[in-house]
Amino acid sequence: MTDNNQSENRPFDNNQYREHEHSQPHTQPFGSPFQPLEPDTEIHKHSGIGIASFVLALVAVLLVVIAIIIAVVGARGLAEDQSLLTELENFANLYGPGQETELGNALMDSEIFGEFIATFLFAGVLMLGSLALAFVGLILGIVSAASRKRKKTFGIIGLVLNGLFVVGTIGLFIATIALGMGSV
Repeated sequence: MTDNNQSENRPFDNNQYREHEHSQPHTQPFGSPFQPLEPDTEIHKHSGIGIASFVLALVAVLLVVIAIIIAVVGARGLAEDQSLLTELENFANLYGPGQETELGNALMDSEIFGEFIATFLFAGVLMLGSLALAFVGLILGIVSAASRKRKKTFGIIGLVLNGLFVVGTIGLFIATIALGMGSV
C-alpha cells in the first residue's frame, strides 16, 4: 500500500508523459482519422555534376572571349606592321605564279610572319578547346538533369548553356563551309 500511495503522491514524471504521448495515435482536430503529413525532411543538395557542367560552360565562354581578343589583337598587329607588309611584298615579287609552294615555305621561314601564325593558331586551339569543354559540359548537364536525388538547377543551366554553345559553334562551322562552297 505504501507503493501505491507513493506513486499517487509523487510529482508528475516527464518520462511517463512521453510514453503516454507516443502510445496514442495522432489525430487531427474534430477527430479526423488522417495522419498529418510529415514535412519532407530530406534536404536535397545541388548536384556536383550540375555545378561542374555550369562551370564548364562559363570556362568555355571565357576561352572563346580570350581567343577572339587574341585574334583581333593579332589581326590589328598584322595590319599595322609595316615590316611584315614590306616582307610580304618582297616575297610576292620574288615568287610568281606557279611558285606558291616556295612562297609558302619562305613565309613560314619568316620570323615575323611566324609570330602572327602562332598567334592565330593559339586562338584557334583555344576555340577548339572551348568546344571540347562545352561538349563535356553538355554531357554532364544531361547526366545531372536526369538525377533524381539532387537539385537540378545548375545541371539544367549548364545543359542549356553548353547546348547553345555546341549547336551555335557547329552551326557557325556549317555556315562557313556553305559560304565557302558558294564562292567557288
